[in-house]
Parts: sequence; structure tokens; C-alpha cells
Amino acid sequence: MRKGKAYIIITVYLLLMSLLVGLVYLGLASSANNVGNSGMVQTVGKVVFGIVVGVEMMMVCFVAPALTAGAISSERERQTYDLLQTTLLPARSLVLGKLTSAISFLLLLLVVGFPLQSLASLFGGVAIGEVLVAFLLLIVTAFTFSAIGLLISSLMRSTLASTVISYVAAIIVVFGEPTLIGIALSFMSMLSGLMYSSNFTAFQVQILETVLYSVGYVLVAINPLATIIASEVMLVEKQTLFYTTLPMTNGGNFPIVAPWIAYVLFYGFFSLIFIWISIRLVRRVGK
Repeated sequence: MRKGKAYIIITVYLLLMSLLVGLVYLGLASSANNVGNSGMVQTVGKVVFGIVVGVEMMMVCFVAPALTAGAISSERERQTYDLLQTTLLPARSLVLGKLTSAISFLLLLLVVGFPLQSLASLFGGVAIGEVLVAFLLLIVTAFTFSAIGLLISSLMRSTLASTVISYVAAIIVVFGEPTLIGIALSFMSMLSGLMYSSNFTAFQVQILETVLYSVGYVLVAINPLATIIASEVMLVEKQTLFYTTLPMTNGGNFPIVAPWIAYVLFYGFFSLIFIWISIRLVRRVGK
């Protein structure tokens, strides 16, 4: 924050989001026959909220690695890493200090976007629960991707290599997993058709359906964008943010916890593991 670059990033970020939200609103307003209709107004609110959260999620996924990818490797390049090891500064304080610095800036970027999110509240159609869940997902994602960049920075000696690998990891998580989800859904659809056309017993059908539901749930719950979309669909269709059931062919129900809960637990756990490994890598010999 002592450099002008931080203020430029915040300004450009807000201008681009404001422009995008404005264009979306104008597009929806011009395509509606009656903008004053309450249903249309709520639709505008939901779309604006979804656009803001989606942009913030993409920002977090690709800004976080840039903030932490050079945290440790840059110390090696500047030949200050050995000097840090001779001080009384514990490895835990060094790693957590770097992490806190990155998280603080990301948190600032999220907070300055609140006024744009408040527009959705003015239009209506967005509950306070949605806002809180979205903010929690953004915080957990920022924490996780910062931890990934920090771990890679602890392993690499070059900041360039650390940055490239961090972004490759981010691209795989954000875009690679949806591709895997698409392949899995196609396979599930094919298997489902085969299942219903074959002479499977009721028990075998139930087992296969359970496996298909479980695999689909896991794939959704480990991807940021898929988790947001699935949680929103669950809220709109099931009117719940925490727990629901899916129908099975045998008349029973398959219980599922909201994807955002599994996402927070999964990413939170692995973030702590990544930070612990980073501390172990940075720790001085003999400590």
C-alpha cells in the first residue's frame, strides 16, 4: 500500500466492475417490456449480484497467486533469505506474515466491491444469507489460493518459475475442473441410460445412482464457480442454503449438504496443510 500501484489496481478493478454491471443492467432494462415489474426488478438484482460475485471470484483466484508466488522465492533471489534465517524471526511468523499481507490486500479488494453488491439489495431478490455465503466463499478461496502460491514459493528458487506454476495450478482448479465435470456428466448420462435400459436389479440401480450422485457432488464442491452456481440453484429451487435431498428412482431420497459447506471445509483443511508444509520448508535447520 506504500506504492501507487495498489491504488491503481483498486481503481481499475472498480471501474471495470462498474462498467460491466452498468452494461448488464442496461441490457436487461432495454430487453424488458416493463422494467417496473417487480419480478423483472428482482431478476436484475440477482443478475447484478451474480456478476459482481463471479468477477470477484475470478479476481481472487488469479490475484492471490500473484501476491504470494514470490513471497519466499524473492527473498532467495535478493539473497536476503539466509539473513532472515540468522534472525530470531520464527519460520511461522515469516510465513504467516507473508500470508497476512496478501490476504489483507485481497480483503480490501472485496470490501471496496460492497457498494456494487448493495445495488443488488436495492433491486431485491437477494437474501442476506446469499451475501454472507458468497463473502465466506470468497474469503476461503482467497485464503486457499494464497496458501497455494506460498507453498510453491517455498519450494522454488525462482520467482518466475513460482509464478508460472502458481498460475498453472489456478487455471487447473478454475477451468480444468469444469472440463472434468462436463466429461463426468456426459459419462453419467450415458451410464444412466444404460442402467435404465438394462436388466439391473433395484438394488444395483440404487447403488449406481448413489455413486453417480456422490461423484457429481464431489466434483461440484471442489470448484469455486461450480459451487457458487450449485448453491444458488439449490437456494432458488429448494429454498434452502444448508441441506436438501435429490429424488432416486426407487422412491427414496439422496441427502446432500449444500456444496458451499463442503467447499469451505475441503479448501479450509487443505489451506492449513499447505501453510504447515510451507512453514516446515522455511524453518531453519535445527529448529
